[in-house]
Amino acid sequence: MDVISTVHFGKQYENAFWDPEKLQMVFGDGGEFLNNFVGCIDVIGHELSHAVTSNTSPLDYYGQAGALNEHISDVFGIMVKQQVQDEKSPVADWLIGEDCILPDVKGTALRSMKEPGTAYDDPIFGKDPQVAHMKQFKTTFEDNGGVHIFSGIPNRAFYLASNAFGGYSWEKAGKIWWAAMRSGKIEPKCTFKQFADVTIDCAKELFDDKTAKVIKKAWTDVGVLDDVGTESTPGNWCGVL
Repeated sequence: MDVISTVHFGKQYENAFWDPEKLQMVFGDGGEFLNNFVGCIDVIGHELSHAVTSNTSPLDYYGQAGALNEHISDVFGIMVKQQVQDEKSPVADWLIGEDCILPDVKGTALRSMKEPGTAYDDPIFGKDPQVAHMKQFKTTFEDNGGVHIFSGIPNRAFYLASNAFGGYSWEKAGKIWWAAMRSGKIEPKCTFKQFADVTIDCAKELFDDKTAKVIKKAWTDVGVLDDVGTESTPGNWCGVL
């Protein structure tokens, strides 16, 4: 299978994306704050995973479904990076796009799956807007309903599960997430709660009840589920891009 990519896109374009119409990845050269997109294996994995999502469980690119779309790309992007670097979950940095941030920017990466909202805080570039818990969730029209903002919630859940298992992220958590995406149960407008329930079911099917409890605890810790497995009530909004 050929993987087609376009580089040098635009003029000082500080981003990369998957083009679903032309079926190719597109990379800008960067500008004042970001560059080196083609040199970041996690960014490449992230963009290519958008194509995988569209061919397994096409998620609408808006609201919680859109945030899950971004989350899945971060999950597979980070697993690619960790596999290349031979990093186990407890010692990995869980940073997405750390090699894209230019030296003058006060930050370490584009996103942190371990601590969403802490990747950068620069007086000009701005502050990382991601959130890590459902109490910080609120419906917004910004960023397609906050797809890059609220993806921090499932991102942290995946980190928590992987870290609890120990070992490599793709050995258990990654297999469970991949099974969820291929389960046929992920609807286009899937919510965090619905996705969490599918991952718990997949954990039971692939492994055992003990594994499923680890997954459930991860989703509970980020407020998607409460202690009895129901959806938590979102809190007040803390800011937008």
